[in-house]
Amino acid sequence: MTSVDSKTTPLTKPVWLLLPILMGLFQSSLIAATPTFISVTGLSTLQWSLLLSMPTLLFLLLSPLWGKWADQVGAGYLIRYSAFGLGLSIISLATVWWLGLTFAFAPALWFIAIAVSRILYGLSASGVMPLCQSLAINDIQIPANKAERGDSSLKNLGLVSASLSMGRLVGPLVLIAVLSQLDWLLALYSLVAIPLVFFVIQYSRRHSNKQTQKTNHTETIQLELAPVLPYLVMAFCVTLFVGYLQFVLGPLLLDWLGDDKQATLSLSLILTVVATSALLCQLLIVKRLNWRSPFLLAGIALTMLGATLVLSLIDDVLILMLMMIPVAVVIALMTPLYTRAAMAQCDQGKGQISGKLAVCHTAGYPLGSLLAGLYYPAFEMWWLPLALIAFVLVCVTLILLWSSQSKIKLIAECE
Repeated sequence: MTSVDSKTTPLTKPVWLLLPILMGLFQSSLIAATPTFISVTGLSTLQWSLLLSMPTLLFLLLSPLWGKWADQVGAGYLIRYSAFGLGLSIISLATVWWLGLTFAFAPALWFIAIAVSRILYGLSASGVMPLCQSLAINDIQIPANKAERGDSSLKNLGLVSASLSMGRLVGPLVLIAVLSQLDWLLALYSLVAIPLVFFVIQYSRRHSNKQTQKTNHTETIQLELAPVLPYLVMAFCVTLFVGYLQFVLGPLLLDWLGDDKQATLSLSLILTVVATSALLCQLLIVKRLNWRSPFLLAGIALTMLGATLVLSLIDDVLILMLMMIPVAVVIALMTPLYTRAAMAQCDQGKGQISGKLAVCHTAGYPLGSLLAGLYYPAFEMWWLPLALIAFVLVCVTLILLWSSQSKIKLIAECE
C-alpha cells in the first residue's frame, strides 16, 4: 500500500470516535426501554435499576486502571480490548434476550443472565472514555506547529464528548424507529458493533507499535495529584449537577403538570433540546476556544451560576426548556476545557489523569440522582443544590485564575 493509500483508508482514521457513540446509543436505549424490559422480564423496578447501574461500580474501579495501563502500553494498543468487550456485551445481551423469549425465562434467570452481560459491559466500556480521551491527546502528531497541536487536541476532546452526546441523543430515537421492539433494537446494535469492532482492532494494530515503545519509561510514572485536583473537583461537580438535574426534572414536571403522560412528553422534549444544544456546541464552538485561559473557565462557571439562579424564578415548562439551553451549553463547553487543562499538567501521565476524570464523572451522576431523591421531597427550593454546586465551580475556577495570575507575576518579577 502506498503512503497516499494509507492516508485515505478507513483503518488509519480515528474510528475509535465511534465507540462513545455506540456506548451512548446502547445505554440510552436501555434506559428508554425500561417499561418494556420490566413488562417482558417480570423484573421489578428496583431489580432493573440495579441492572442498569451495575456497571457503575466497575467504572469507578476500572477507569483509573485503564488510564494507567494506557500510559504503560499505549491507548492505541488497549483500545482493541475495550472495543471487543463492548461489542461482546451488546451481542451477549441480544443473545440473552432471544433465549429468554424463546425459552420463557423466569424472572430470576432473566436477572442473572442480564447481569452477566452488564458486568461484561462494565469491564469493557469503563475503558472507552479514558482511552479515547488519551488517544485524542496523544495521537495529535500531524501539525508541525505546537499551538496547532494544542488546538487540534482540544478539538478532538470535543469530538469525544460530542460522540457520547450524539449516542445519548439518538438512542431513544432508534428505539422509536424500531417500534420499541427490543429484539430488533439489540439485533441492529449487534450488527453495528461487529464491523465497528473489526475496524477499531485494525486501527489498533496499525497504531500501537509506536506507543508501546515508551512502555519502559511510563511504568514508573507517579502522578502528582495536587496540580490536577481542581480539575477533578470540577469534573465531579459538573456530573453531580447533571445527575441532580436529570433526576429532579421528572418529579418537578409531574408536580407542575399533574399528569404523568404530559410530564413524560415534556421531559423527553427538554432532554432532546439539552442533548441537541450540547452536541452543536461541542461540534461548532469547542474547537475555537483557548483552553489555556483561566478567564474562560471562570466566565463559564459564572454563567452557570447565573442560569441556575434564574431557575428559581421559573414555574413554566416552556421557559424551563429555554433555560436548559444555556445550562447545556456551559456544561458542553466546560467539560473538554477542564479535561484538556488537566491533561496538560503531566506530559507522560495523560492516561492516569483521564482515568481519574472518568472516576469523578462516574461518581457524580449517581450521587446527583441520590441527592435529588433525598432533597426534592423534603424541600421546596429544588434549584438550590444546583446553585450551590455552580457556586463551588465558580470558587474553583477563581482559585485557578488567582494561581495563574500569581505565576505570571512571579515570572515577571524574576525577569
